[in-house]
Amino acid sequence: MEKLQDAITKPEFLIYFLIYLGTIIGTQLLYSLGIYLRQTRTNKRRFARGLPETILIHHAEKQSSRRIDVLIQNFLLLASVFIVPFLLVSISSLEDADKSSLLLVFVLLLIWIFVNGTDLIKAFLNGLAFKTITAFTQPFQVGDRVNLKGIKGKVVKFNTFFVVLITPDDDLISIPTHTLWNEVLNSANSGNRSSLCVINFYLASFNTAEQRQAAEDTIWDAIQSSVYYEPSLPMQIYLSQTPDAIKLTAKAYVASTYNEPLFSSDVTRAFLDFASKANIALTPSTWEVGVEHNYVAKSRKA
Repeated sequence: MEKLQDAITKPEFLIYFLIYLGTIIGTQLLYSLGIYLRQTRTNKRRFARGLPETILIHHAEKQSSRRIDVLIQNFLLLASVFIVPFLLVSISSLEDADKSSLLLVFVLLLIWIFVNGTDLIKAFLNGLAFKTITAFTQPFQVGDRVNLKGIKGKVVKFNTFFVVLITPDDDLISIPTHTLWNEVLNSANSGNRSSLCVINFYLASFNTAEQRQAAEDTIWDAIQSSVYYEPSLPMQIYLSQTPDAIKLTAKAYVASTYNEPLFSSDVTRAFLDFASKANIALTPSTWEVGVEHNYVAKSRKA
């Protein structure tokens, strides 16, 4: 231990120590700068062609690019953390005993970083690990419409520290990447332009069979006539009966996942206009009816 303390006090140790830390931080900064410059060039080419800065492309192509990126980033990190110390020790002009002490200092530093590192270091390492796993398991990508930690929006940025979403209300939400380990990752379109839209309609249980069929036909026609509908994919309407309502569930694909609210609004408006003209009675959703009945029952007991 005394030899180690004596060796640490030498100026050469401080120089090699600063080179080591500078290499770890510098490689990651250079990698991030390279990604930024590449995205800037891509955005300029898209702008010259009249395209938006971010557009959905084939999921496999995007994932392939992400895999290469995370492999490069991981290689740079591992190389700077584990290979650089041996290189510094081998090229140093220190005596053999001091070289062993220098290598031991690097090892102890690594142990301290992984065990007692700051929140920033832990967030970086956990975020990098999550980014690496998602690059190969493909739960979502930039451009997907997702639901993360209860927040719905479009993924506009996915890096080591943050996943950035734009919500339907144009709010910019930054979710720390390392916090997504224990979360359910929900992607509406999984890299595709189109996505499935599910719309529920509730008719009063006393409507006749003719009224129910007319309502179903109206929903069918409204879906097919919407400019946001994707006709190349299947469409279904399901019927279910509850004690309080007749539930019609329409499942159809919207051509662009970002237009799902407009598509749902088109179909719902057409259905409500028809129900008003045909005097078809509607009812709240089953959940709302159940809450109302429960409230009434409690009021009567009181």
